[in-house]
Amino acid sequence: MVLVSACGPGDPTTQSPQESEHGGHAMDMGEKGFAFGEPGNQSEVDLMVEISALDSLEFDPETLEVQPGETITFVVTNDGKNVHEFVLGDESYQQEHAAEMSGGEQMGAGANQIEIEPGATKSLTWTFTQPGEVLYGCHEPGHYEGGMVGTIEMGS
Repeated sequence: MVLVSACGPGDPTTQSPQESEHGGHAMDMGEKGFAFGEPGNQSEVDLMVEISALDSLEFDPETLEVQPGETITFVVTNDGKNVHEFVLGDESYQQEHAAEMSGGEQMGAGANQIEIEPGATKSLTWTFTQPGEVLYGCHEPGHYEGGMVGTIEMGS
């Protein structure tokens, strides 16, 4: 796992909540929100975490630890030849997203997810708000079911 202290302006490939559109999920942060956190502000990043998405249906690293209140920028590089996703969510959200993807829906980008083309690098900034477990997964056909999921443990 590579952790890098953050400073300076954000990566131009970073999705901001204002840029995110998400067909299928209620993404009105004022009404629904996420139990595990919210889109983070680039100016408040505590850490940058580099993650590789691999065609062997895994992420490197597969586990991370964060503290509630930390704002993390995930810098995800697709080191494979297939498209991959990086979707943050609790188990319930991951299951919902998987069901929608298996139904043939193209989900697009949401505040908690990015799609990464082969060889590309994108980033997502997130503020974790409370203790618990959050997963990051890829829901391209067969990937999540094949084990392409990682775990983020939030301490107390």
